Amino acid sequence: MFYVCLCVFVKLQMLESKDYVKTLSDREHLTEDFVDSFANNYLKDVANGSQKEGGWPNWTNWFNYPFGRAVETYSVSKVAVNAYVSALHNILVAQPGSGKKINVFSCCPGYVATDFNNNTGKKTVEEGADTPVWLALHSPEEGSGKFWAERKVVDF
Repeated sequence: MFYVCLCVFVKLQMLESKDYVKTLSDREHLTEDFVDSFANNYLKDVANGSQKEGGWPNWTNWFNYPFGRAVETYSVSKVAVNAYVSALHNILVAQPGSGKKINVFSCCPGYVATDFNNNTGKKTVEEGADTPVWLALHSPEEGSGKFWAERKVVDF
């Protein structure tokens, strides 16, 4: 059995908090509680206007990008989804007898031309579907709980 979570490639280094980067990089020890806390802390800091102090990404000044806050929120949500896949893998592996029967993956389809991006993507829908379909069909056990792109495990 397997579970494939389609996600976008977002580097942890976009977080300004070194503590978050360090904890999120240790995928074998990520927990559901930590991921929940990570997401809730972001929501709290946004509500309080204290994203910078919280170590969250600040894209509002990058390239004069007009959708900075939306990109920040999107990026943090993708980091949380990728981290949750690792936490879920850790939960499953810790359960006697069941951990090796269920594999979970997060993966990036790449920049796919769709209506969402006004068809500016570099990949066709078929090319973007390659890695998620490959994971679903082959479910490589050694890559469970990890992030994939182009049929390869990638650090996020």
